[in-house]
Amino acid sequence: MNTSKRLTCLSFKELFTSLDQWLAQHKLLWDVQTFHSLEWPWHESLPALCEWLQNCENEPNAVQVEHALTRFVPGFQVFKWAWETSVQKALAAPSSHFSAGIKGRKWQQIQAFSQAVSPASPVLEWCAGKGHLGKLVAFQHQVKVVSIEWQASLCEAGQLASDQRKLAQRFIHADVLKGEGMAPLQQANSALALHACGDLHTTLIEQGIAAQLQYIALSPCCYHLTHAKHYQPLSQVGRQARTTLTQENLKLAVKEVATAGLREQRLKQLELIYRLGFDAWQRMVTGSDGYLTVPSCPKTLLAKGFVAFAEWAAEQKNLSNYITSHSLEGFEEMGRQRSLQVAKVEAICQYFRRPLELWLVLDRALRLQEADYHVSVEEFCDKTLTPRNFLIRAQR
Repeated sequence: MNTSKRLTCLSFKELFTSLDQWLAQHKLLWDVQTFHSLEWPWHESLPALCEWLQNCENEPNAVQVEHALTRFVPGFQVFKWAWETSVQKALAAPSSHFSAGIKGRKWQQIQAFSQAVSPASPVLEWCAGKGHLGKLVAFQHQVKVVSIEWQASLCEAGQLASDQRKLAQRFIHADVLKGEGMAPLQQANSALALHACGDLHTTLIEQGIAAQLQYIALSPCCYHLTHAKHYQPLSQVGRQARTTLTQENLKLAVKEVATAGLREQRLKQLELIYRLGFDAWQRMVTGSDGYLTVPSCPKTLLAKGFVAFAEWAAEQKNLSNYITSHSLEGFEEMGRQRSLQVAKVEAICQYFRRPLELWLVLDRALRLQEADYHVSVEEFCDKTLTPRNFLIRAQR
């Protein structure tokens, strides 16, 4: 039996306004540059919270963080929202060849998304890639699908696979950010977008409204991938919000590694230790009091140890002349200690990640409501499949 969770509230506007006030009230706790200061970010404003963090042997979990915020932050109250579970209708199970060439977790996301939507033909698949979602939707919902994608090679590969399966799916090679998606939208009744990033999904919302689509279903992703340096709310309600967001704030909304493999997490942790160790060293040799950003490094470098990484980083930042006169000894351990402090700080910030993403999702939902759509906000799959599991459905 397939189920989904739907957000329940008296109105999206009321929920958004309450959430906005809560986020604005506690912005001090989540609007933090975790690498930049050697001190706890709240050492002056919330010393008791910092003392608690200092005494934590390991990174605290969400339950521990919530308890600490309630205990050490004056006036803090937990923000809650409610879900109701509903049973989804059964769809025809696809044969195994539908999932050929698709990683297991991605295929499960596609299946869950198709299960959660009810598009009317013809359907436009937005930012389709090879059109894996479109293929499944064409089969399970018995609709005609047009898949729009800006990479020609993906269009060609997707069309070949669709033709082999004799599906009612065709591809259009177009750049939707240049307005080339508007004409296909005007010829569709429905539009679907699974994990369209930043400006791509906001463009779908605005152009879908302009094209008077009957049905829009999208799962937003990568809110920070936008040309604007500061977040531009879509809805009238959002434009009156107290919460203001930079691109760095938007990154927090998608900063979660629930689906990362153990090896990936281990390498990420090792790189963090090395980067923070190098930063401690460069602060000493240059007298700087700020974090020095170092470019992305080849992962093979991490296997060569801290000294090799530090020498590479020094070369990248024109600090190689300091290497011979200033020892690197002890700085890897300093990086290890700082990485634990950073993890503790990020545990506080992470507590606000989901509420912040909900704020962004509600802004999109409200924009569609203001355009006279009936809108629902759902979780179309469990977060173990993908942390980006919000689904916005809009229908006229």
